[in-house]
Amino acid sequence: MEETEGIILLKLGGSLLTEKNKPLSLRKDVIKNAIQQIGKSSRKIIVIHGGGSFGHPLAKKYDISQGLNNSIKNQIVGLAETHDTMNKLNSYIVREFLNQSIPAISIQSSSIFLKKSQNYILKTIDIIETYLKLGLIPVLYGDIILEKSGNFSILSGDQIILELCNHLDKFRVEKVIFATEIDGVYVEDKNNRDDSILASNINYKDIDNIKLANLGQKIDVTGGMKGKLESIKKICELDIPVQIINGLKQDYILKAIKSEKVIGTYISVDDSYRKLDISKRKIEHLKIPIDYNVQNKKNYFDDIELIYHAFPQYNFNDIDLSANFFGKEISAPICIAAITGGHSISYKINKILASAAENQKIIMSVGSQRAGLLDSELSKSFSIVREVAPNIPIIGNLGIGQLSKPDFNINDFIDCIEMINADVMAIHFNALHELFQEKGDKTYSNLIENFKELKKITKIPIIAKEVGAGFNQEVAQTLNNMGFDGFDVGGIGGTSFAAIESYRNKNLNELYTRNPSKLFRDWGIPTPVSISYVRNITQKPIISTGGLRNGIDIAKSIVLGANIAGFAYKFLLTSWKDLQTNSNSNSIKEIKTLKNELQSCLWLMNASNVEEIFMNKKKLIILGELNKWFS
Repeated sequence: MEETEGIILLKLGGSLLTEKNKPLSLRKDVIKNAIQQIGKSSRKIIVIHGGGSFGHPLAKKYDISQGLNNSIKNQIVGLAETHDTMNKLNSYIVREFLNQSIPAISIQSSSIFLKKSQNYILKTIDIIETYLKLGLIPVLYGDIILEKSGNFSILSGDQIILELCNHLDKFRVEKVIFATEIDGVYVEDKNNRDDSILASNINYKDIDNIKLANLGQKIDVTGGMKGKLESIKKICELDIPVQIINGLKQDYILKAIKSEKVIGTYISVDDSYRKLDISKRKIEHLKIPIDYNVQNKKNYFDDIELIYHAFPQYNFNDIDLSANFFGKEISAPICIAAITGGHSISYKINKILASAAENQKIIMSVGSQRAGLLDSELSKSFSIVREVAPNIPIIGNLGIGQLSKPDFNINDFIDCIEMINADVMAIHFNALHELFQEKGDKTYSNLIENFKELKKITKIPIIAKEVGAGFNQEVAQTLNNMGFDGFDVGGIGGTSFAAIESYRNKNLNELYTRNPSKLFRDWGIPTPVSISYVRNITQKPIISTGGLRNGIDIAKSIVLGANIAGFAYKFLLTSWKDLQTNSNSNSIKEIKTLKNELQSCLWLMNASNVEEIFMNKKKLIILGELNKWFS
C-alpha cells in the first residue's frame, strides 16, 4: 500500500509578501518571519505563493489572463516579463529558506501545468511527491500557463492548490492554509450593512450565500476574495478543510500549521463522509470486543486482597450500598460506563442499558456524542437514554479531539448536554486510541483555552475520563487545576482500544514491520494505581473504570479512594444477549449480582456502608507486580 502521510498546503498570498501599491517591492521582514515559522513547524508542507506586486501589475497591463490579443502591443514580451518577475520573486523566497537552512526547492509551475480547454493538466505529480519524501519543501507559485491550442493565460496559486488536492496520491492533504494580510473572510453585518464582521466559521455549503463586505479593491487579476472562495469551495468538496489567517500576526502561520487556535476564518467540509465513517466505527467498537480477545493481558486488581473479618457486627440485610453522585442519590456506587452511541444497534443497546439502570437506580454513561452532533438521526441513539431513564444520573461524553479543534464551537457541547439532559459531562482522553486510529486526532494544544471558555457557560459538572490507559499524577494535577469537577480514571486492566485498532486499522500492518497497535496493547497505568494518583491530588469524585469484573473489584476500588465503580465490557456482553431476546433481563440480573457481591464484601469486612471502607487502607493488602507501582 502507498504511503498516505498527512501534509499541509500553505498559500502565502502575494499581497502578504509584497507591497501591493509599489511594483516589484518585497516585504522582506514578512517573508523572513513566515519562513522561520514554517521551519519551526517540522511538518511536511507544500508552499504556494502568489505574485502580488511582482506578477499582477504586468499581467494586468498586458491582459495575460484573457489570452492572446494581437491588439495589445508587445503582449508576448509582456508574457515573458510576467513569467520572469514571478521567477525572481520565487528565487528570493527559496533563497530565504536556504539562508535559514530549511531545505526548500523551487518548482516552476508553468513547466508542470498545461491547460486544455477549461481544464488544467498536471503533467506529473511524481516530482513533487519525490521532493516531499526526501524532506524538501516544494515551493510553487502563480505563473503563466500555456494552452495546448497555442494560447496562454494565468495559473493562480489557488488553482495550483486545487490541482494538488486532486492529484496528490502518496500524501494526504490534511488542511489548506491561506496566509493573507487580513484576518479572514469579512461579511456584511446583518444588523448594520455599513459594518462588517469576521466570519470565524463557515460551512463550505454556505459559501454561495454569504454576503462579502466591501473592503476596497485590490490589484488582483486572479479574482480577489470572491474568486478565492470559489476555489476554496472546490477544495472543500474534496473533504479538505481550509483556514484563512492573517500572516502578519505574530506566529499565526506556525499556530495554524500546528492546529492551534488563531483568529481567522475556518471553512469546514461536509460531514456526510464522517457520519458514515463514525457510524461504521461505532459498530466495530461493539463487535470486535465480542468476537475477539482485546482485553489487557494483566488485570491488576488480582494483586489486591481484601482483609477478611471473621466476626461481622452487622446484619447482612442492613448493609447500606447507597451513594451520592453530584447531588443525586443512587442505590449503589455502580455506573454503566460509556459504551456506545451513533448507530442503529447502539440505539437498541443504550435503550436496554438505560432501562436496566433506571430499574436499579444506578448511573448510566453514553459513548462519544460526536456522531449525534453530525446527524440528528444518530442523536436518537443517545437521547433514548434519557427517554427511558428520566430519574437516574446520566453522564454525557465528548472527546478531547473535538474540544481541542481550533474551530471548536461551544454550542456543540451544550447540544450534547441537551441531547440527553445530562447531569454530568465527561471529556474523554484517548490519546493512545487516537494514535492508532485512522485519521485520529493527534493535536490537543487548544484544549486548555477552549475548556476555560466552556467552564464559563456550563452549569453542570465536567469530569475528565480516560478510556483505557489511565491518568498519571502529573496529568491529574493539570486537569484538576484546569477546573475539572471529577475523574473517571479508565486505567489498564480491561478493554484495550489499541488492541481493537489492531483489528480495525489494517493499514498499520502494511505500513510498518511491526504493528504498533499490538506493541502498545498494554501501554498505560493500572486502574488501582491511577485511582491512587488522582486521589493524591484531589478530593473530587473518582469513578474507577478499567478491568473491574465483580463486586469485589468495586470494594477494592473504594478502599483505594474511588467513589463509584464503572463497568463497560460486562454490560456490553449482557446487552448483546438482551438484544437477541428483546429484553433487559440479563443486564438487570448483572446489576443485582454486582450489588450482592459488594454487599457481601462489606459484611465480610465488617462495614455497614461504603463510607466505612472508603480510603481505609487497613482493609486491603497489595501484592505482586502492583506492589512495585506503589513502592
